[in-house]
Amino acid sequence: MSVLSTMPPRKLRIFAFDPSMGRRHETLPLNEVIVSIPWEMDKLDPGMPFVGPVGEYIEVIDFDPSLDLVYAPVNLHDPGLLADNGLRPAEWNPQFHQQMTYAVAMNTIANFESALGRVALWAARDRDEKGRWINPQYVQRLRIYPHALRDANAYYSPEKKALLFGYFAAGEGQSGAPAGTIIFTCLSHDIIAHETSHALLDGMHPRFSEATNPDVLALHEAFADIVAIFQHFSYADVLKDQIARTHGDLESQNLLGQLAQEFGQVLGRGTALRDALGGWKDGVWRAHEPNPRLLRETEEVHDRGAILVAAVFRAFLSIYRARISDLLRIASSGTGILPAGALHPDLVNRLAREASKSARHILQMCIRALDYCPPVDVTFGDYLRAIITADHDLFPEDEHNYRVAVMEAFIAWGIVPRDMPIVSVQTLLWPTMGEAAADYKAAFSRLTDLKGEVAYLLSRPLEMIDELKTRGDFTDSEGQKFLDGLDRTAREIFEELNKAMGNRLPETAKRPKSSLREILSRNLLELGLEADRKVEWLARDLYGRLFWGLITEAKNAPLRDIIRIRTDADAPATVRRSKIVAGPAIEVHSVRMAARRGNRDQIEREYVVELTQTRHGYLDPKMQEAADKGKPPKGPYDFYFRRGCTLLIDAETFEIRRVIRTPGDICDDAELERMRAYLTRQARSRENAFTAGGSKPVRPEIFAHLHRQRS
Repeated sequence: MSVLSTMPPRKLRIFAFDPSMGRRHETLPLNEVIVSIPWEMDKLDPGMPFVGPVGEYIEVIDFDPSLDLVYAPVNLHDPGLLADNGLRPAEWNPQFHQQMTYAVAMNTIANFESALGRVALWAARDRDEKGRWINPQYVQRLRIYPHALRDANAYYSPEKKALLFGYFAAGEGQSGAPAGTIIFTCLSHDIIAHETSHALLDGMHPRFSEATNPDVLALHEAFADIVAIFQHFSYADVLKDQIARTHGDLESQNLLGQLAQEFGQVLGRGTALRDALGGWKDGVWRAHEPNPRLLRETEEVHDRGAILVAAVFRAFLSIYRARISDLLRIASSGTGILPAGALHPDLVNRLAREASKSARHILQMCIRALDYCPPVDVTFGDYLRAIITADHDLFPEDEHNYRVAVMEAFIAWGIVPRDMPIVSVQTLLWPTMGEAAADYKAAFSRLTDLKGEVAYLLSRPLEMIDELKTRGDFTDSEGQKFLDGLDRTAREIFEELNKAMGNRLPETAKRPKSSLREILSRNLLELGLEADRKVEWLARDLYGRLFWGLITEAKNAPLRDIIRIRTDADAPATVRRSKIVAGPAIEVHSVRMAARRGNRDQIEREYVVELTQTRHGYLDPKMQEAADKGKPPKGPYDFYFRRGCTLLIDAETFEIRRVIRTPGDICDDAELERMRAYLTRQARSRENAFTAGGSKPVRPEIFAHLHRQRS
């Protein structure tokens, strides 16, 4: 155990919501909260300066390009700041702005790591400064620029691997702040948590930024809102205040379900940017009434995402009501209706505890579900199945009926999986391998053998590399590059492990071949939250390459059939081909481990393996037909069409527990046409006299575009 892990957590002051709470008498007590961040998340000597701050995950760079000015960085290891939980909230102090962005971002990262049981990684850098493709490079730190823009915007930049926050002057006649007041988006808890969640989600699912259907980007926005909103419930004083004000009825108007109050008010909305509970109409606040038809009528990304947020919040309220029903009966002498007047402080505390537990469970359900999504072309219906299945596999009994509450709320808002005639908790579960293989009886014996091979791959990677070197189906130069890459990654893992141990490996252990065998004889993905992050990134890359070697073996054709991965030579010419083996290319997008604690305090571990394939798509069906036959038109293709599968593999038995497939496979023309129709519709809706329509599902700085469009 490290010295840092035995220390009390680092505590830092932040605005609970944003500075606007401090301008109103009734909300002034809610203006400030203190968050706790484990010291071991930033492996730094407490006696050394911690400026920037720059740590293991985050690098705050306070440069204002509009003024060509660099603000002096805060030192969070200053003894005075350590003693006083950091700087006190101050709009005028750029050092507090640095502290605020660091603290909220790190708190969000900690919530992710707690739910997933592994260290968080940022998306790899795969383009150089000129936009050219390069081999993926490890990104240690997400950069945060508190004063990057003079604009009413803030966004996560996948290109820069950074969060960029803007500031602007409030206009005349708007609520929230006097005219001329400078509004800093970096002082909004919700905006920081929202943008950090975009970055974390991009680190897990880089392909979720490809707008292949109406739900993909809407899910990105909704998920970021869900994280920001449910983190409100971890602030005890805020939660107790709102429960006391609402008489325990969190379905009425309150601050907990609102997002970015100050930002929304000064933009002329008169209220928060978004509200999961309801909204103002004709001067009256009304709760959202579920409308199952609204999803079919809505395509704007934020409006569509708000439907998903409303469904998740409705599920939370249902769970909260069930958890407090006994308390209400006790406090009301059996009627369930609380008497008028202020609630007893003890009752407020108990209601707050149940609300906090419910919110934490819902948030963890939503985060854990990310491992149970298909790797591409995700839909809201897929996300519902992911939430239900992930919770089922961890808590099979569901004694509090959380899954029913989630299903009911999603159905009320019209969110159901495509082509599912019967919707129930049982039918929403993703298929097991046995269920997926039911139509492939010849594959069962091969699946039994596969367990041993997966175990061998994960426990003896160097021997697996040696076996791959004996394969005769690799093309000469590209196959050798692949094998050289395996050796190079294995050596890098050894070197990074030695660095992580402070170069304390004995001299005998530094002899390359024997030491590599010894160190890689353990499964590096099992280190979980104790892992060195670069070692984790390299290990995922190594195991991904090894899994690719396993899945492409000829004897594993039955498995490829089950998971809808095509490797036959007669696939359309537009399907991307492998440079290493004959036939269509397979990308092992990720191999990672998830560790979760169940209701009996047991640790459940499983491997998450994502595989994808890519095909070039054309908006003109005739061009597509010609290109499929090997006669592509002049000029570039219009879009990428991708299909894929996520496999959940039990870490103890090495059985494939779940098979999560996209509809159809890479050769499916009906699914290709579905995507073509969506992109064509989107292109037409964007065309006007001043801008040309675009069909590309991948846009540079997509989140900057979405947020600017919304604001």
